[in-house]
Amino acid sequence: MDSGDERPPTTPKRTRRSREEASQDLIDAAAALLAERSAGRVTVRAIAAAAGVNPTYVGRYFGSKRTLMQAAMRQAQQNIAHVVDEMPNVVEGATAVVHASLRERQFVTAIARMMLDGDVDDLLPENPAMRGLLQRFEDELARRPGAAPRDPRIVVLCLASATMGYALFGEFVRRAVDLDDRPAEEIEAALVEVLRLVAKSAFDG
Repeated sequence: MDSGDERPPTTPKRTRRSREEASQDLIDAAAALLAERSAGRVTVRAIAAAAGVNPTYVGRYFGSKRTLMQAAMRQAQQNIAHVVDEMPNVVEGATAVVHASLRERQFVTAIARMMLDGDVDDLLPENPAMRGLLQRFEDELARRPGAAPRDPRIVVLCLASATMGYALFGEFVRRAVDLDDRPAEEIEAALVEVLRLVAKSAFDG
């Protein structure tokens, strides 16, 4: 080919994202980074780089890094809260809630870091998922007069502690109790079945 016919390589144009898409990318990046490091070590530049946007977008779309981090934590809770709202009842819905919580491992890891650093009240001032689950227990118990149930707050405490603990330390505990040779999906299914019985104990006493 004649060199005169050669054309310089073209640089592909970057696809422009809408405000909603860029905001979601920032939320996802913040959630991932909060699971990796302390909130104080998560910088605006690091979030923007992970999201592939200009750092000025953080202030433009969220006002501050703190507000963005709160949005990241709120989104994970809303994902779980939606499952709580949709479940037919707390016993049969326990499986879906546990699975939804285990899918939010980044969120659980971030909470653990915040607890250790003393940031949890600032970045996670509300807990709609757990509050919603407790409300569902209380509502269903109110429709069963004369029952002698366990305190629903203790039941929710057990469910949340077991689920969040497994999300954080499941691999370590499986090795400790010689279950590391079993498929993770099989162990998770067995755990969910036990937690369903815990949920049922609120009504059976």
